[in-house]
Amino acid sequence: MKIAIVGATGLVGSNIIQLCEKNFNPEVEYTLFASKSSDGKKVTISNREYFVKELKKENIEAYDISLFSAGGERSKHYAKYFVNNGSFVIDNSSAFRMNEDVPLVVHGINENEITTSSKLISNPNCTTMGLVMALKPLHDEYTLVSMTPVAYQAVSGSGSEAVQSLNNETLLGDKLDSNYKDTYYPKPIARNVIPLAGNLTDNGYSDEEMKFVNESRKILGIPNLIVEPSNARVGVRTGHGTFCSAVFENEIDLEECTNLLNNFEGVEVWNDSLPTPIDVEGKNEVLISRLRQGLSSKNILNFWVVSDNLLKGAALNAVQIAKFVEKL
Repeated sequence: MKIAIVGATGLVGSNIIQLCEKNFNPEVEYTLFASKSSDGKKVTISNREYFVKELKKENIEAYDISLFSAGGERSKHYAKYFVNNGSFVIDNSSAFRMNEDVPLVVHGINENEITTSSKLISNPNCTTMGLVMALKPLHDEYTLVSMTPVAYQAVSGSGSEAVQSLNNETLLGDKLDSNYKDTYYPKPIARNVIPLAGNLTDNGYSDEEMKFVNESRKILGIPNLIVEPSNARVGVRTGHGTFCSAVFENEIDLEECTNLLNNFEGVEVWNDSLPTPIDVEGKNEVLISRLRQGLSSKNILNFWVVSDNLLKGAALNAVQIAKFVEKL
């Protein structure tokens, strides 16, 4: 089998390589793509050395599966060449997520939507991914009507430059103040919370918040789901956390909710401890805690969910999809 990894030298791409090494036969042949600046870089996978190639049309050949994590513009431009050469393309950008003919897949929820003709498959937004993993078993039991998610997004969701900015700002210690300008974000992120993640759209909500709205509806198959989202960026390296207030058609039972979640593969409820971004960093599972029945209605469940945005939020889900595709 031949696998291409596009964006192989980035944060998500590096995780994809490690996960492919663990999950695929060592005989798999890889082709690694990145920007011109990484051309010729050497990467070892399953004790075999590969040289990174510049992503350009003339370097694209036939592959069985291609895993993209190189940004929406590159996906829009290059994915078609891989598909036209017979490859399944699993794309981590937002480029194709809302296309009707492209499955938006969270492995463990709706991978069965993928068929042999689903040559282009989208990976959802990393924040949405963790939340819907918590919501799916609850929706199946109680029927989700609306939700109010408030997300706290780590800087690694913005890429390696944002992580470096956080590191640099942290080293400044008490010298860092709100006037510091040498930052990735409009404001310093170390020791800080910026009440906006992503870019503002015409309706006053950010594109990250609108991903909560549109992607949750598509993944869960609830086109009329009411979503009132808020997203912030926090001074955390890895691990997106979300408080969610979910309203269901039916009265919820806390003990049953806990059992439903614990029995759902890829999810853990922590009753005796509060999972934080540090706890979830490097973990494949989505962690949930602080389950509370609503104060105003017994049909409301309030909870906290946190997941590693580079793993289940991106690389792990992509590789899980690739493993599913391999068996088609």
